[in-house]
Order: sequence, then C-alpha cells, then structure tokens
Amino acid sequence: MRIETVWLGRGGQGIVTATYIIANAAILDGFYAMANPEFGAERRGAPVKAFLTISKEPFDDQEPVKTPDVVVVFDDKLIEPMRFAIDAAKPGGYVIVNTAKKPEEVKRLVGRNDVYLVVLDAIDIARRHVKLDVPNGPLAGAFAKVMGFPRLESIRQAFENQLGKAVEENFAATKEAYETAVVIPPERVDPTAKPRGIISTTSAFLTGPYELVGWAEVNKAGAVYPGTSLPYTTGGWRIDKPVIDHSKCIMCRKCWLYCPDDAVIEAWKEIEGPRGRKIRMKAIEFDYNYCKGCGICADVCPTGAIQMVREI
Repeated sequence: MRIETVWLGRGGQGIVTATYIIANAAILDGFYAMANPEFGAERRGAPVKAFLTISKEPFDDQEPVKTPDVVVVFDDKLIEPMRFAIDAAKPGGYVIVNTAKKPEEVKRLVGRNDVYLVVLDAIDIARRHVKLDVPNGPLAGAFAKVMGFPRLESIRQAFENQLGKAVEENFAATKEAYETAVVIPPERVDPTAKPRGIISTTSAFLTGPYELVGWAEVNKAGAVYPGTSLPYTTGGWRIDKPVIDHSKCIMCRKCWLYCPDDAVIEAWKEIEGPRGRKIRMKAIEFDYNYCKGCGICADVCPTGAIQMVREI
C-alpha cells in the first residue's frame, strides 16, 4: 500500500505542520512516511503545496507527487488557481476541501465526478476549538476519516510531539472533523482512466505573472525603474471580508487610517435625498483586490458599522 497526497493552501494556515502531524501519526501506526513541502515565496498568505507519501513498505525516493491519491485544499478560493492539482488527482481518489459552502456548490467548483469529495468547514471548527484561523487539525481529521488511518490517538500523540502545546484543543478540532466531514462518493470511476494532468515540479507556481529576463536585455546603464506591488492582488488571502453599514458610518475615517494595506477608500456615492433629489456624497468602501481580511477596520470602527463576514 502506498498513498501519495498533496496539500494546498497559503502560508500561515499550517499546511506543512499538517503533513508533519499526519506523517508522525502514520509512523506511530507502523507506516513509513515522508513529508516534503515546496514553496514559492516564503511569506504569510503565499500559496504553498506540501507533499506527503505514506507506505506500508520502506521507500527512499523524494520526488514530488505528480498524480496524487488525495488532494487537500485549505482554501476553496484556491480551487480554480490550483486546478492543475485537482485535475491531477487519480480517478477514484479523494479531494478534501475546507469551505463553508454547501457540498453541491463545492462539487460544482471542483468539477470532478470521478473522485470522492470530502467537505468540511475546518475554519469554523478551528475557531471554536483552537481560537485561530488554522484549519490543519480538522483537515487532518478528515484525512484520517476517509483513509482509515492514522488512528485518532496517534494524531493526538503527533500533536504532542510536533506542537507540544494546545494538544487537547487541536485534538478536539481533529475529532470533530473526523466525525462530521461530509463524504460525497464519485458518480462513476473508470478503472482504466488516467489523471487529467500532472502536478508541475517547479516551485515557481501561482506567485505572479513573472517573466524571466536574460542579462542581455538589462539596460546598459543598469538603471532600475521604480517597482510597484499593484500587480500582486492579495485579496485572495481572505477568510473574512469587511462589510459596511453606511447608515451607521460617521465618516471618522479611522478604518482608512489604520488599514495596513490601503484597502479602505473614500468613494463618491449617489444617494436619493429629500423629495427624490439625487445627492452625491462620500462614503467608505473597500478595495477587495487588496484587502487581506485582517479585521483591523472592524476593530477600530467606533460605531460598529463594519462587520467581518465569512467568505470561504
């Protein structure tokens, strides 16, 4: 028996830790395991994929997984950008998705009818038990549920070995996910079918529309033009997004002042005034292309006009 998996998420969500937890627990259960992450930019919010292979027999190849038996997705907004990994899942394999969406909607997003789809709201479970937006424990629980290993007690021991703290909180989240994850079986599996693609082995994935420029193309004076982060929209990192009730907003602009990403903007808005007159006035809006969902704007809002709303 040999199971190859890929775990997809963003820096800070505990993707690498999740693979270490499962690997550690599997070894405790008598398996052989190897976890090897692959990064693009090592920064919070940047896409990460981590490979985990588990086998009953010893193995020593460290090649990245190209056609996984299991794909674990930490953020449903990564389904489309990381379509290549979903397509690479073997027919009859598993796609495990952290999402607050309904299973039918997730099934449509994944777009595969020949794999087991496993759906759970890992963020909600993690928030209630661990008080953090780190869904790795619940996703480890969903993995154990559908694969039949490692044992829950081994995962608890792996939390102790790998984290050494918040063991009971993480284990409670894992156990709830193990018990509640929804499993949708495939409609049809052709035993002779092959995956629709393979996972690229390069780490330069999904980190931006970069172009490699040869040395001969660098201008002779060596001048470097001013850079900008505008092409790198970071709104996809969000779990929650700010929503404003303009009837409560007093335009104090504290949200604008404290926003670390310049994602709070003043925009002219046309409203209907007395006797049907059209009036233009300024209003607070959000640039969701760059808002990371930190929630500072909601924290500093003195009237409670801004609320954070789940987005994934």
